[in-house]
Amino acid sequence: MKINLRPAKGRDILEIAAWKYDPPYDVYDIDMDADKAVGYFLNPDVHCHTLIDGDDVAGYCTFGRDAQVPGGDYDEAGLDIGMGIDPVRTGTGNGHRYVAAVVAHASEIFHPRQLRVTIAAGNERALRVWSRAGFTEISRFATPRDMMGSNEFVILALEPTPTMLERAEASTITPVADESSLPHDE
Repeated sequence: MKINLRPAKGRDILEIAAWKYDPPYDVYDIDMDADKAVGYFLNPDVHCHTLIDGDDVAGYCTFGRDAQVPGGDYDEAGLDIGMGIDPVRTGTGNGHRYVAAVVAHASEIFHPRQLRVTIAAGNERALRVWSRAGFTEISRFATPRDMMGSNEFVILALEPTPTMLERAEASTITPVADESSLPHDE
């Protein structure tokens, strides 16, 4: 089954904001009330999209500054990706499908020269999924915030290739909205 991405809707955010992860992943719980979460994620600068698997909200992703962690070195040439998956779907071996759909969507809409993702060093599961998708470590940095037993974060990057995108698009993504108004990486 293909993963569909669409701009997030208020009802999607309400569902996502109610998700609760088991420790140590509970650091990814959305820590704001539902109305604030809707307002935040529907802000056009956040570029929040919902991942739909079948008829279900499977996850969400954001593009741009929202996906950056303070203290990291982010040059303007890349597009940063943040992603959250429904806790009942994590650890099921489907992470590669979600990552492939998000990468294909981001590449099609934003046309970046480089895609980046910042992951807590203690989140070995996420590091493994993104690395298997072709992302490689470009830097590490420390913050005052401890997440999953470490205050270290890893920035991984990928330069999309046409062949990779064609393969990902054919197997995992069906766009469901016109997003021609979104900014493109120059």
